[in-house]
Amino acid sequence: MTDRFDVVVVGAGSAGSVLADALTRGGTRTVLLLEQGPGWPDDAVRSLQRLPIGSGEPHATPVPEASGLPVVRGRGLGGSSAVNGAYFLRRHRDDFDDWPAGWDLDTVEAAYAELDGPHGRMSASPFGDDELGDTAIAFESFWRTRIPVRPPGDPWPIVGLNRVVSNRRDGLRMTSAEAFLRPAIGRPGLTVRTGVTVGEVLVVDGRVTGVRTASGDIACGEVILCAGTLGTAGILLRSGGLSVPRTLGVGEHREILVGYRRRQETSAADLPALLQSVVHTESGVEIRCYSDDFGRYIGGVSGRRPVIGVCGMRPAGTGQVFLDDTGEVRLHLDDPERVVLQTLSAIADDVRDMLASSEFAGIVESGSIMIDPTVGTSQHAWGTMPMGVATDGAGVVDGVRGLRIVDGSILPGDGRSGPHATTMMVAYRVGETLA
Repeated sequence: MTDRFDVVVVGAGSAGSVLADALTRGGTRTVLLLEQGPGWPDDAVRSLQRLPIGSGEPHATPVPEASGLPVVRGRGLGGSSAVNGAYFLRRHRDDFDDWPAGWDLDTVEAAYAELDGPHGRMSASPFGDDELGDTAIAFESFWRTRIPVRPPGDPWPIVGLNRVVSNRRDGLRMTSAEAFLRPAIGRPGLTVRTGVTVGEVLVVDGRVTGVRTASGDIACGEVILCAGTLGTAGILLRSGGLSVPRTLGVGEHREILVGYRRRQETSAADLPALLQSVVHTESGVEIRCYSDDFGRYIGGVSGRRPVIGVCGMRPAGTGQVFLDDTGEVRLHLDDPERVVLQTLSAIADDVRDMLASSEFAGIVESGSIMIDPTVGTSQHAWGTMPMGVATDGAGVVDGVRGLRIVDGSILPGDGRSGPHATTMMVAYRVGETLA
């Protein structure tokens, strides 16, 4: 081992960029931030009119799923925050009822506010009325008189109609790397290396000594894994000296899509952000008003149609993460439980009725509404090493000195919103305790 650092942070995505900023702010540590993917994504990648996750995209990588469902994770500086839908909703207040000690609601509120508050670093705010596409306008018109509506100034989602909070600026995703890593570049204690794959954590006698990369070993006093839920799982499963099961459980939000044909296609120049409004139901379902055909955002995907998503958030779906015979990460998602399928199917029927309503008459072609029989995935993976079970409340891995996980892997329980904002909230809070 020729290099030696106080801390190695693995992954420069939604969590790793936050940790790199916090750990180097005081100037007392040497920190190496390693990222498998490329460097800074350009404006074409960050545009809200694109989802750059198709085949061959440099800032996305596929993860094989046993039944063939498409699963893609972000890579490069900013990780998935550079390629996702820029949806930045908090979990609901009562989603934190069973979190471990140290995560009381006041603490959680303060950490979220540093990200999505009026002066938050993620430039997050609800989409404005003038930003809504015609589908979102019709969606909100339909639901507004039927269910509660979240007040404009309330940062917490409710059971009811929720305008999506989005991390964006000037039509571009505000990535974690732009918000946290770029201001830290140039600090004498921070070294950033892209294009580096970490294979495993090195452990001797129950203590971390470094990481192994394709180009050699790197010594350090502490390793913080921020490689994303699936990436971190692969590193853990390949590492010797850890008491980690050979198969890790994982959470996922399973989704049914209700498709239709548009009477008139939106011009490419006027394509709105993908997801601008959602409904959260008492039964733990999120109804997602996608603005248009996914293929128009991803590119290179044809034969699709605009859809509304019906997604089981709480209880969430389950699955397993494991290594194949070549040491690569694989994912198996379990079939949803019967009661969950019944709930999703019933709400999909409600969505079909919504699309046939007068509010959508100018958008949806008559007779074109169809419920997809495939139960898909939200590209949300979390909870392989949850706090309070496999790690403590600050991500320290049980039984190993010098190893910490700070990414979606440690989120406990189910959440009725997507995990991105909550993953960053956890990273911010842990980072501040270490700064």
